[in-house]
Amino acid sequence: MSDPRELPFIRRLLPSGREINLSALQDEIGIGPEEIQIYVQRFEECGLVFGLTGETIRILREPESLIPELIMARLQTNRIGREISVLKETSSTNDRVRQAGMGKVREGLAIFAERQTDGRGTQGKKWISSAGAGLWFSILLRSSINPDERTLLLKMAAVASAEAIEPWVDRRIQIKQPNDLYLEGGKFAGFLLETSNSWDFQVLGIGVNVRSAPAIDGYPTAAIDQYARNRISRNVLAASILNHFESWYFGRSPGEISSAFDSRL
Repeated sequence: MSDPRELPFIRRLLPSGREINLSALQDEIGIGPEEIQIYVQRFEECGLVFGLTGETIRILREPESLIPELIMARLQTNRIGREISVLKETSSTNDRVRQAGMGKVREGLAIFAERQTDGRGTQGKKWISSAGAGLWFSILLRSSINPDERTLLLKMAAVASAEAIEPWVDRRIQIKQPNDLYLEGGKFAGFLLETSNSWDFQVLGIGVNVRSAPAIDGYPTAAIDQYARNRISRNVLAASILNHFESWYFGRSPGEISSAFDSRL
């Protein structure tokens, strides 16, 4: 982000469609008309469409693509998602976050990819990550949790994701051991935790089928859009998952996490 005032600018305009007085916006953020024009042009290049009059501004339409600022502007977290990167394509977001962890990057970094060429699931299985079809991302954690309790990180990620998604689908999301999310008998999300005794961090990978699901013989799959009342914004959903995850990561006991997980099995 080239200008730190870009984020409060976008945050103030959300949710989309809300009309904001330009003078009040400028006074609130401490910017002038020139900066407004610069920010509008910058975000139009990312795919946003604005409605501008002489006195007001609003976001008319958000892009389908993932935009870091559109995720961060919706966060209510203190640490998770403090830095967000979106890659057009990568081998695996877990690989990128692992590199960041070894580089001593702070906890909370989240790296998203529109497409993964070598996405991984549990037990060495390949996770199909088509461009724009879902959310494929990884979070850098520096938890002091005991090694024999690290499965709690997967459990809280599964519960947090289920909680974030349920308002769109109006049905209870179930968990299948060890950490897959299911809708109406079809798998639509999975989680992968990578750790090492030589690391002082953990890599939490999350994959969610949103627009579509891959067809796999003998293996039922699903996508959120199949059951959603309205088309889901991937930027909104990404922020919601991060928000829910932080509330479990910092605010819940091991007993609460396990109980919430078990109740969905």
